[in-house]
Amino acid sequence: MSVSINKLKNAALFAIVAMLLGVFGTSPFLNSNLMAQIAVPVTLLSENGNAGGDSTVGAQDDGFVDLFNGKNLDGWEQKNGTATYKVVDGAILGRTAKGSPNSFLCTEKEYGDFELVFEVKVDKGLNSGVQIRSLSKPDYKEGRVHGPQVEIEWDPGESGYIYSEGTKRGWVSPTRTQKNVFKNEGWNKYRVLADGPRIQTWINGTCVEDIEMPAIESTKGFIGLQVHGIKKNVGPFEVQWKNIRIREISSNERREMKAFKGTPKVDGKVDDLWLGVPRVLTSRSVEEIDELSGDQKASTAWVRCLWDEGHLYCLAEVTDDAISSAAGDEWDRDGVEFFVDRNFARTSSYDDDDAQYRTEPDGNESTGSENDLSTYKSAVTKTKNGYIVEVCIDLKGEVGKKIGFDVQVNNDPGDGRRMSAMKWNDASNDTYFDMSGAGTLEMVEGN
Repeated sequence: MSVSINKLKNAALFAIVAMLLGVFGTSPFLNSNLMAQIAVPVTLLSENGNAGGDSTVGAQDDGFVDLFNGKNLDGWEQKNGTATYKVVDGAILGRTAKGSPNSFLCTEKEYGDFELVFEVKVDKGLNSGVQIRSLSKPDYKEGRVHGPQVEIEWDPGESGYIYSEGTKRGWVSPTRTQKNVFKNEGWNKYRVLADGPRIQTWINGTCVEDIEMPAIESTKGFIGLQVHGIKKNVGPFEVQWKNIRIREISSNERREMKAFKGTPKVDGKVDDLWLGVPRVLTSRSVEEIDELSGDQKASTAWVRCLWDEGHLYCLAEVTDDAISSAAGDEWDRDGVEFFVDRNFARTSSYDDDDAQYRTEPDGNESTGSENDLSTYKSAVTKTKNGYIVEVCIDLKGEVGKKIGFDVQVNNDPGDGRRMSAMKWNDASNDTYFDMSGAGTLEMVEGN
């Protein structure tokens, strides 16, 4: 049973009823982290745009908070430019001003990892955007707003892609081929998931971008609504936003992913069978191992999984600037580790079903558990940016089965020892003996 406090007129009566029924704290939260792992049409909003919650500032039953209360601009402040912002019919309306540079209406609060949803419509002739993790500092171009921007533009255009606003670095998104998802007339629903260096965007339920942000881009900052500067003798133009809501993501939130059904050839190549399989990024740094300095970079991997009746298959596309096998111990060398909890028990010490497998760029295989390597095989190919590891693990598969799962990329930047390790889920350095912090992998049919 759940009760909406906002709809209860008598707070005292609610408290009495709640104590009698024992309903405090029982409202379920929408598990949107699962949706973050799969690029399928997802709509978090109800028909009225509020996901079933009230349009008042504060936490809702699904874990989201309204950034805009529909009445005034409390919690927002304007930076740069002279464009005007006002509330009209429950929406924020931004209007261009002659001679003005880009203007931004920004949240007073900063955000790091989050899920952001909003609706937007824009006049033809005006492109716009929403800043995420952005900054404005007196010592940087006199307070010029700068940082990642999610593009808003009439189709055919580049809506949903990521631009580095105010930095002269230009587009972060290397290719921008997704078209015809932005509706030129009327409202468009955006969803932005910023989880570590991974940024995903959706427009009207279609995934547009899924990218690992370069380390030079900011990782925490305000949300900003842009009204773009315009040329002389054009305009004025307007852009509107409504139902702006955000859910902050904690650093220890357990992640979930999907494995599609299929039997690939284990050859270290991205065969056609892998195309369209949802991928995850090893984006959580194992703090106990983070010893990088200067220009040294951590190695990361985009990981996908398939399954059949007797096996789990994993494909890890690793970015590694300097492949090394100089370290004496296998866990100190470059390589990818796969952690599997077959019976989904999440025990704090390894059971017989738990396993840790490792493959290095040169193809060397090892295991840190009592499982012998007869239950594991792998193949490796080198790429211009690193290497690909494809593995096959003995595991009984069926639709709906869940297992504990994690992936770790070890990196020796050339010092002869492991200087960084990037995990998909558990940021501790304990997974080689403790599966309690592993993420969740579910086996499904696929598309």
